[in-house]
Amino acid sequence: MRQVFENDSPILVMQPLLLPLIEMAEQRGVSSHKLLKGSRLFNEDLHQPNKRVSFNQVAQIFDNAQTLLRQDGVSFLVARHWLFSQPEAAFQALLNSRNLLDMSRVLQVRQAQIWPLMFFQSYRSANAHHFVVNPAIAQVSAPCMEFMAEFLIAVIDQLCRWRFDMVSHLTVKLPYTQPEHVEQYQSHLQLQYHFSQPCFMVSVPTTYMYRPQTLALTSMRGFYLQQSKHAEAHVGFLQYVCSLLALNPKQSATELSECLGVSVATLKRKLKAHNTSLQLLKDQLQKQQAVIHISERGCSNEQVAQQLDYADVTNFRRNFKRWTGMTPSELRKLFN
Repeated sequence: MRQVFENDSPILVMQPLLLPLIEMAEQRGVSSHKLLKGSRLFNEDLHQPNKRVSFNQVAQIFDNAQTLLRQDGVSFLVARHWLFSQPEAAFQALLNSRNLLDMSRVLQVRQAQIWPLMFFQSYRSANAHHFVVNPAIAQVSAPCMEFMAEFLIAVIDQLCRWRFDMVSHLTVKLPYTQPEHVEQYQSHLQLQYHFSQPCFMVSVPTTYMYRPQTLALTSMRGFYLQQSKHAEAHVGFLQYVCSLLALNPKQSATELSECLGVSVATLKRKLKAHNTSLQLLKDQLQKQQAVIHISERGCSNEQVAQQLDYADVTNFRRNFKRWTGMTPSELRKLFN
């Protein structure tokens, strides 16, 4: 059974990402002291092989990096280094998957070991697979979210170049405005990307989900999955709560608190400590489902309202405008 961890739990092994990040920062004239400011970590701490850190500490470092080094594109550079230096058995299972569809399945069962900071929910439309990405542990600041998104899409871009030679067919939608350092996107990415979108989403044409992965030895996939079976399996607090809401979107605070084994008051405190609330998480889930139905599946307002269990279309349209800042019609124009 997976254990739920919170944003202040010292459980993450992040040296393969943080040590290269520190070195790259120092090469660009930013001291480790500045990069680690506010994290309660020192450079020496991260050289301890058994050192575990909390997500709050990691998020503070990402925030600092994006503030101090945004123009240098270190999020893209450290992603490439991280990708090509992964020793974990779970990651080797990923590299020996048959195709992207198989990869997505491996990632679903081993995500906590490969990239515990974010999780995805998968959807299908007539001609594509869509993966909506969300923070797994806590909601984060805008600079931290930007860093994590840049890191993740750089990993996806490099991985698809390396193993599939088809990266230009991928499309990424990013939930923030075009940054000043857009030239870093142009320099480091071959996939297609769009800013100012309602949610963070990666889309892949269905035909490319089945393209065989070069260099993969599928017999080793099962071996590495078995090897990683008994590794620590932790799941972030937000990811766990979102998984419960996905099963029952109308769950009350009382029902959810019972699932978590805490009181309603404690649940509210925990959600606030993770920079969110139950209503915000419910809105996020409905918003993302509505965006998929409208933009990718071509559903009418009436169809989406029915899918989301709204009694009338007017109420759905009003909530959609509140979630996204635009009407369903405006979203259709944006995607067309």
